[in-house]
Amino acid sequence: MTYRFEQFNLEIINPEIVISKITDNMDSTCSVDVILLTATAIFGVTLGGFKYVDNYWDDEMVYLWVMDELKKYEV
Repeated sequence: MTYRFEQFNLEIINPEIVISKITDNMDSTCSVDVILLTATAIFGVTLGGFKYVDNYWDDEMVYLWVMDELKKYEV
């Protein structure tokens, strides 16, 4: 996959995707810090808007959401 984020003036090609931090905003949403690793660089982005119900979320739910959210940045 190739990604393009507004804050970076380049395309990020086939990165390894690592979730580095999940912040519970205490309003039924989380923000997720994501690292995109390539052979030559490391990029960090924060994705906001993960919503959960019944005061419950787990790592797998967040991972699936991140992968879906990253589709918005595919080129």
